[in-house]
Amino acid sequence: MKSSLLRQGTPGTLLARLINTPELVLTVRDLPTQAFSTLVQHIGLEDAGEIIALATTDQLVAAFDEDLFVNTKPGERESFDSTRFVIWLEVLLEAGDEVAANRLAELSEDFVVQALSSLVLVLDNDALYIRMGEWGEDAIYAEKAIESSHSEEIDGYLLVSRIHNGWDAVIALILALDRDHRPLLVRILDRCADIASKSIEDIDGLLTALSDEESLAEDVEAEREDRRGKQGYVEPRAARSFLALAREPLTTAVSSGERDHISKAYFRDFERPFPTDSNAVADSPNLVGLPGTMGIDKLSQPSRPTIEKIESVGSDGSRPLVEAMRLLNDLDTRAFNERLEELEYLSNVLVAGAGTMGKRFRSADAAEAVLATVSLGAELEAQEYESGKHRAKFRATPSELCHILRTCRADLLFRKASSTLVAQNIVTASIGFLCSHAELDRVLEQFGAKPKGK
Repeated sequence: MKSSLLRQGTPGTLLARLINTPELVLTVRDLPTQAFSTLVQHIGLEDAGEIIALATTDQLVAAFDEDLFVNTKPGERESFDSTRFVIWLEVLLEAGDEVAANRLAELSEDFVVQALSSLVLVLDNDALYIRMGEWGEDAIYAEKAIESSHSEEIDGYLLVSRIHNGWDAVIALILALDRDHRPLLVRILDRCADIASKSIEDIDGLLTALSDEESLAEDVEAEREDRRGKQGYVEPRAARSFLALAREPLTTAVSSGERDHISKAYFRDFERPFPTDSNAVADSPNLVGLPGTMGIDKLSQPSRPTIEKIESVGSDGSRPLVEAMRLLNDLDTRAFNERLEELEYLSNVLVAGAGTMGKRFRSADAAEAVLATVSLGAELEAQEYESGKHRAKFRATPSELCHILRTCRADLLFRKASSTLVAQNIVTASIGFLCSHAELDRVLEQFGAKPKGK
């Protein structure tokens, strides 16, 4: 029932059905955190106020993680979007300033300090006036700058707006925190003022203050990356690094199982319970928009492959690698589940760190690209298993590929394919991976391999 919420038509009709759902509070709070984030994205933040007001803290954190950190290109650092946070504040305030203050009080204090310091410059009034007295006639420029901005005095602090829009929402939240969570607000203002304190010295002090704020932002981003890494997300810069590494020649045999440091870190931090059978995988939350699974394709959702999803990718469900995965499922369930986790990882690498024709990868396109590239790596590995002169003239059978998949990690097969494509200067795959099964067919033809019986 939970993921089926996401299949109920347009955002407007979905919202109407949700609002009329019996036991709405339990229905919303029972949603997995990733499903809740996708639900908010599908409805639209501005229209999701009633749903957001019911969210658990974990759901709200997950939604912030998904929506408030952005980059302009795949593979770049994702940084906090203060303009978007203002919209979140306005939506939270729709349920009342008490509710909004309570929700913010439940969050990480580091996050709240970073968010508010990006919106408000908090200055110690006494220190400010002392410095302005030292500046002499130049103080008039500071006075005019403050007068031209929204400002508010609270407990000896002068709060000056850093934003053009949203000041009413920001000050409403701060006043509500002052009323309902005063000790917390005092700590927040103290920390924000400490961040901004050097900005009242001189230009060098301002640059230092900005550096202090950047340090806090990096701490908050690191906490977010840690949470998301446990859920299966890949940090964009790590994804870009893996793809660059994959283009380099392998220094060890694929069958050795020796992973690169980026992949090791991912699988070390990933805390999804390891399934004991294929049904456990198939029953996991269905949050990726592969063909036939959902009407929503969320760019940055972690891809969670199942054998059914693998069969749905590409135009031909009987492709050798898919059949090999079926055989592996019957032969060695643990190896099958390991390959699924590795395919998930690689799909998320492409979503986070790559793109084609200036566009980011959609989940379905990333999944097909991964399957095609891993297929090539498995074909290349199969050719090396047989040293006979005629072996390379034919594509591997599903049984042969099953043996490869049982003994070789998918991420290493991806790297083998990527480095080979670059070394062979395959024009259609100059980015270091294949984008489709059609490209796979063309590359294998270039290598002289053909289906058996032809």
